[in-house]
Order: sequence, then C-alpha cells, then structure tokens
Amino acid sequence: MLEPPTVRLTRINNACALIEIGEHAILTDPYFINYKMVGINEPVGLSVTELPPITAIIGCHCVIDHWQMESLVDYKYNKDDVRVFVAMSKQARGARRAGFHRVEVLEWGAIRRLGDLSIRSVQAHKMAGMTVNNYALRLGDNTVFFGGEARDIAPLAAYRARHGEVDVALLPVNAVHLMGLVKLVMSGQEAVHATKILGARALFVIHDAHPDIPGVIRVRSSGDDAEAAAVSNDSPDVVRVPPGVTWAFDRAPTPRAHA
Repeated sequence: MLEPPTVRLTRINNACALIEIGEHAILTDPYFINYKMVGINEPVGLSVTELPPITAIIGCHCVIDHWQMESLVDYKYNKDDVRVFVAMSKQARGARRAGFHRVEVLEWGAIRRLGDLSIRSVQAHKMAGMTVNNYALRLGDNTVFFGGEARDIAPLAAYRARHGEVDVALLPVNAVHLMGLVKLVMSGQEAVHATKILGARALFVIHDAHPDIPGVIRVRSSGDDAEAAAVSNDSPDVVRVPPGVTWAFDRAPTPRAHA
C-alpha cells in the first residue's frame, strides 16, 4: 500500500497559509504586507522570497486582508507555472497586475486537476455584492479544506454529504462583525462544529488576529473559544501555531470514497 502524502501547513498571517500536500505547494489568501490600516495583530511569518515554487494560489474573496497580490510581485520563481483560482473578477485583475496570468474565476462546484492534485471550489456565501469561495484540495486519499472567510455551516454539510470526509480543515474562529452587526466569519465554537461536520481530524486555526476597531470591526470570538468547544472525545484536534510555524499532519487516513 502506498504511503499517504504528508500534509504540512505553515501559518503566514491571518488567513494566509502555505499548504504543502505531496509535491504540491498551495498558497491561500495572500497577505504579506501588514498594512497599518488593516491592523492584523500578528507578524507576517514568511517572506515572499522564502516561498517554495507554488503550484497554485487560491483566494476566498477580494477584501485586502485576504487578497493582496501586489505583495507577490517579488515571487522569485516562474509566475507562469502558477495557477490562480479566485471567487471574483476583481481578484483576477489583481493577480494579472502582479504578473500571474494563469487565472480563473471558479464558480461553486468547479474542479480543476493539476496533475495528481484536484482543487474544488466549494460554496461559501454571498454578501454585499461579493462572492466568497471555500476550497477542497485532494491528493490521493488526503483532503484539506480551506475556508478563509467561511461563515455558514450548511454548505460544508452539503460538501460532506456529496464528497465525503476531509482530513484537515483550515477555518476562521474570531466571528468578526462589521459595524458590530454583520457577521463575516464563524466563531471558534462554530469552527469546531464545522470541522466535525466535515469529518476532519484537525482544525487548523486561521483568521484570529483582527483588532476591535470602534464603530467598524467587532471581534466576538477567538481560538480560545475553539479550544473550549473541543472537549468531547469526538472533537477534532485544535491546532494553533504562530506565524512562521509549520505543522505536519501525516497520520494515515482511513480509506474513503470521494466523488
């Protein structure tokens, strides 16, 4: 029996992470310059020049704390080797300005195969004229789910019902509210529940460093809430690592069917 590919996750900043699965490296929601006006309360853990050759970049939506392609201008490998998958045409334009030309806007349910790796766009939600994508990355029997701006549970349950379990889920936990009223992402407790719904063995915590901005942003949860919610025997592991730290998931998965 072939050994399953090792999955390595490196936190960079906010929802930006490097997912290494088998021989592939996938960059999520690029954010390498911590603008003062955004004010993310953590350093950028990896510089653009430290990135390995990237197979693909995936982006959940066009807001600056998730999509900052101008910070990738100095990517040192061939940009024409990188596929870029996004939710919105505005993101595609930003990618092209930064020199990445193999860009596609993926509708929910679209799947792209890059050799032995598949990337599926998964429904998230629509809000204020924006479309938000989740993504599922599959290589062999290993699946990593990325929900950089995930808010709703129902699309994740629908994904699980149709395509089966995943191994690791990268999900937000801070329940940021715009103007204190409009919920943008799920809470820590909801992220644990969502991870269970997806059948994942581990919740890799992202989106947990926004500050309160009076009258604009209200943070109502954190990774602490995720850890507090993960107390039962069937709860996933809650993985919290600082920017720049890599965590490896290499436990052999139970064979499962995927659609």
